[in-house]
Amino acid sequence: MIKLAPRTRFFYYNDLATALAYKEAASPYTHSLNGTWQFCYLQSPREVPEAFIAGDYDAIDWQTIKVPGHMELQGYGKPNYTNISFPIPVDPEATPAKNPTGLYFRRFTFKQQLARQILRFDGVDSTFKVWLNGQLVGDGHGSRLMTEFDVTDLLVSGENTIAVQVQKWSQYSFLEDQDQWWLSGIFRDVTIVDEGGLDDLQITPQYQKGQWQIEVEVQANTQLSGKVYFADEPIAETVLPAGKTVFTIPKPHEWTDETPNLYTLVVEDETAGALVPMRFGLRRVEMIDDQICLNGVPVLFNGVNRHEFNPETGRALTQDYILSEVTQIKRAGINAIRTSHYPNTPYFYDVCDELGLLVIDECDLETHGMYVTEMPTDDPYWQGEFVSRAERMVHRDFNHPSIVIWSLGNESDFGPNHVAQAAAIRRLDPSRLIHYEGDRETEVADMYSTMYTSVEDIEKRAVKLTHQKPHILCEYGHAMGNGAGSLQDYQDVFRLYKSVQGGFIWEWKDHGLKQDTLDGPKYVWGGAFGEPVNDGTFCIDGLVRPDRVPSPGLLEYEHVIQPFQFFVAQNHVVVKNLYHFQTTQDMVLRWRLEVAGEKVAGGQVALPALEPGALSPVLALDLPETIGADALLDLSVQTTTQQGVFEAGAQLASDQVAYQGLPAQPDAPTTVSQTAAMVTITRGPLTVTVDRGTGNITQLAQAGAQLLAGDMALTLDRLPISNDMNVVAERQKKRIATLFARCESIQLTQNDDTVMLAIRQRVAPPAINWGIELAVTLWVSAAGVTIYTKGWFDGEKPTEVPRIGYQLPLTTTVKAVDWFGRGLGESYPDSLDAAPLGHYQLNRDQWGFPYVVPQESGNRMGVRWATIMTAQGSNLHVDGLNPLNLNVVGGDGQPLGNQSADQVRLDARVQALGSNSCGPLPLKRYRLYTDPFDFTVTLSLQK
Repeated sequence: MIKLAPRTRFFYYNDLATALAYKEAASPYTHSLNGTWQFCYLQSPREVPEAFIAGDYDAIDWQTIKVPGHMELQGYGKPNYTNISFPIPVDPEATPAKNPTGLYFRRFTFKQQLARQILRFDGVDSTFKVWLNGQLVGDGHGSRLMTEFDVTDLLVSGENTIAVQVQKWSQYSFLEDQDQWWLSGIFRDVTIVDEGGLDDLQITPQYQKGQWQIEVEVQANTQLSGKVYFADEPIAETVLPAGKTVFTIPKPHEWTDETPNLYTLVVEDETAGALVPMRFGLRRVEMIDDQICLNGVPVLFNGVNRHEFNPETGRALTQDYILSEVTQIKRAGINAIRTSHYPNTPYFYDVCDELGLLVIDECDLETHGMYVTEMPTDDPYWQGEFVSRAERMVHRDFNHPSIVIWSLGNESDFGPNHVAQAAAIRRLDPSRLIHYEGDRETEVADMYSTMYTSVEDIEKRAVKLTHQKPHILCEYGHAMGNGAGSLQDYQDVFRLYKSVQGGFIWEWKDHGLKQDTLDGPKYVWGGAFGEPVNDGTFCIDGLVRPDRVPSPGLLEYEHVIQPFQFFVAQNHVVVKNLYHFQTTQDMVLRWRLEVAGEKVAGGQVALPALEPGALSPVLALDLPETIGADALLDLSVQTTTQQGVFEAGAQLASDQVAYQGLPAQPDAPTTVSQTAAMVTITRGPLTVTVDRGTGNITQLAQAGAQLLAGDMALTLDRLPISNDMNVVAERQKKRIATLFARCESIQLTQNDDTVMLAIRQRVAPPAINWGIELAVTLWVSAAGVTIYTKGWFDGEKPTEVPRIGYQLPLTTTVKAVDWFGRGLGESYPDSLDAAPLGHYQLNRDQWGFPYVVPQESGNRMGVRWATIMTAQGSNLHVDGLNPLNLNVVGGDGQPLGNQSADQVRLDARVQALGSNSCGPLPLKRYRLYTDPFDFTVTLSLQK
């Protein structure tokens, strides 16, 4: 009778086909003890009858219970939900006098087949003792961890008996204070496994000099050999002596969450005449340039936290239930799961390996409610238990490619015992990274992890000009009830800053227990069972209901994290592949044009096999030339064949945009000229030049006539008004008038007559740490130049700015302006009632108001379109997808006067006026805060 040391979990098979099928229930060398057991429920272990200890099981008054299952959900005791607080006194040295105890018993027949028999418990909450044929085998703890005993000498051929005593509360309960229902019993599989001479098996993928190898480490008392199979075909073989063996994998297929290619090492135990399969994937997890990388590629975790939970059976889950749930998660576009807050049922990892999900495997350790006393992480008494739990997790789950990060646990403070825990993991497995949210100084963790951090605080860290470990949010977007909000804002930040690598929504599912009533089933939460200590509805906090019906929150999250981005201008669409590894093979773009809810046109375009991160060519849609103002264009990417969990015709991404209508200008050929400094696009008489260094448009020309005297740049400043007198100093301190632009990336795609540039810029002042991240999409087409701009302020940013928009310095002066918008005079957010919408025209000398003290004037709000006529005879025509602010000032930024050149301002928003020279600032609803912004403008040149 020996309790086995921690090791991986495996099974023997008697033929190759069954081994490769990898279904443990099909192994002839496993004997499941799941099913109906006899059961006796007691209030305390002191009530255990002597007959049970003596093995006189017929003397006990038995009832029945199902294994796997929880006592409380089968009529024995009551469930209790708490988030933090313990429902018992916080005293690990003395368990409660009333400590629900279950006695389990069953008879079974057994026939020995191989040399050794192992009794395996995959999960018992909280502590247990086990007897086989009346003999004490041993005890176990660590509720969500595997415990194994060598029972070769105790089993007999024919009828055997097994008895288990389970206690609900123990000193280890204080290490298992996860946010969940307190449910006890044998809730995972109980199995007797026939084994030969193999003791343990670990497979470590290695990438060496451009080649994939695997390091196989075996512990065995017999000679072994192994063959590696891919798609059921043998590709390599080797002898496997005890210790480590390294060999090369030919023509490797890498494992990723998007391409979950699995290999199987089949170990032949010649003495036993049986086979042990072990699946693995070729993937490497490493830190490159302060980013978490999978196979050399930085990854973004679009994840969820997932408790194991079924509203009828608690944490006792069938394989069918697990497969169905993880498939639902994968179909939602989610690519990562944190096993909050304990190792899951072993089959869960098989499914994640197969379907392709990135897993943070979390240790069965949370001491949240111990805050009222000394935290265990600082107590040397607990160090061995911290380390043991980590080692048991790593040994059991070592070979699963889906596991990319080990987590030390959750909400247990941080101290020396975590340091010892991390050191133990690194000794066992240096091939993966380590996570622990409580390690805020990242003393042992490979990443900086936080919970529920605001977007603003994420940005503040992201823009620090230092090397730093990557930031993930192990919990964010609390999905309790009608939530969570701002998911798109978080996703924008994740995609903007390489140091922020995503997060995990709290959480996947509501933990409502099902109760049948006369009115039908209902789901209940903490307090429903009369618990004096409970946390109420705090367990009803998931993206899906207990019955896994998606909430609106899941639909929102699915859209936010979708793997494609759509760029649209007039009748042109570009699709960007946001996958990390997967191409767009066998996918189509479907489109539908609606006016007032009625379809007027539709179709589909096959997507080429776009590489990850690539843009499609410009796709021209067959749209009507004229259309109503309320037209909407619906777009989606769909599969044409089955791809993993996605059936043929499945929708992977969608978007809806307002349709602007087709331009009147005729088609013309387009040419692109690129140098290290510039991108020049010529379409008919129009030429557009973009600076690669800044990302700005440096020139717009029509038939050689140049319009711009300098960069068309995003700017924030304006000439102060008298009522700005108390805020001018703050603007100067934040240096909003001096901004430098830097192009961070630029991508170009085109078809015969249209070019699109996707530009990432950063605009920032000197000598102070704040800036604006810009995503600019620039189209050159028959419509002219369409510029879509989306921006995010970050760092120690100013609270407010005078304006946000583009400044176009002209080579000449403005002659007149013709526009549709507010007029005839100027208008500002808090001063516009005297400026109704209409069609107006003014000469240059009529544009601004001549204030006695020169200051900002002349802004027109609500501009749908405008034609700006210049003194040199060329006209600049402006269209706004949404109403713009338009102003014309002198080239020196002063009010219009005797300047030799002017500048045009096209602003998304402008600051209000207020009365702050003597009275209050503008009302909050009118003020221009530095929130994210976006606007679209189309420019065309006319003679």
